[in-house]
Amino acid sequence: MLRGTGRLVGWFAAALGLGACGNVTSNAHGGGDGGLTADQACATLAQAECTKRDSCSNGTSITRVFGEMSVCLTRSALQCTTRLAAPSTGATPQTVSKCAADYATLSCNDFFDDKLPADCMPQGPGANGQPCAFNGQCATAYCGGSANALCGTCAAQPAAGDSCADSLCGPGQDCLAATMTCVDVGILNGSCDTNDPCGNGLTCVGGSSTSTQGSCQVALGTVGAACGGGTMPGCNGSLGLACLGAAGSKTCAAISYVSDGMPCGNLSNTSFALCKAGTCYTPTGVASGSEIGTCKVDAIEGASCDTALGPACMTPARCVVVSDGGTSGLCTLPTGSACGS
Repeated sequence: MLRGTGRLVGWFAAALGLGACGNVTSNAHGGGDGGLTADQACATLAQAECTKRDSCSNGTSITRVFGEMSVCLTRSALQCTTRLAAPSTGATPQTVSKCAADYATLSCNDFFDDKLPADCMPQGPGANGQPCAFNGQCATAYCGGSANALCGTCAAQPAAGDSCADSLCGPGQDCLAATMTCVDVGILNGSCDTNDPCGNGLTCVGGSSTSTQGSCQVALGTVGAACGGGTMPGCNGSLGLACLGAAGSKTCAAISYVSDGMPCGNLSNTSFALCKAGTCYTPTGVASGSEIGTCKVDAIEGASCDTALGPACMTPARCVVVSDGGTSGLCTLPTGSACGS
């Protein structure tokens, strides 16, 4: 799925005021049980996912992650069919269809926090330590070490404090940029600080460091609302809003979305820009704090990538690093067929 499990928390959360698929290879493109093909099921799931992403963000998450709705539909369907075609997966066209139907009752916050219904998290036969490419091949519904590799190994679901340097975090978790560890996102009225972010739709009020605890409160969703300053909520970044302005008079304002090669980040105290289908980078890495960077649009399979300096790869492609200890690689579509399953 494409919500953003394991998403990196740091600059975006602070700047925006955010709380921050049995082997079915033969059925991949026809002849599935009950006449439902993988292509049909995946098209339905892609429509459900992209519609949810669009409606839960006033369209801004489509722009930020994919650039256009048509790209969201194409890449979401590709991810689904790739997972269904993997050997020894617990996913079937029927489970995919059930998952798509569940999106009608899935809350926006749970969608963005990756807290999905059971139908969307199938389990395979793989025991811990066995090779995998996708979560659905594992009995734990989690394939670790696969963030930047074609293959990982089945493992227990991540716990708070586990590394996310080469693995994705689990449902209801974020990857904390400062430590590259998974953290459980805070719930409404829960405690928070810079190392303990709030969940989607929430913002940490009164917390600035591990020694100054705040509480997770509902983020503001209206342009022009007074925000920030330590005593007022931040703005809901999932709705395309950032808390901008001079100290003492900040208000929620619309985020700008800019194209490849354009300046991005904290452009001024009244202008904040994110990238269309990409990430904002400085010469040393992802832009953070008050830094201004340059947008690099996400690359697709076959193109070069870099896990530190960008560009990243557009889901479902992964930036497969070409040498141990390096950061440069090639965007590649995982299949699971090369993982010893």
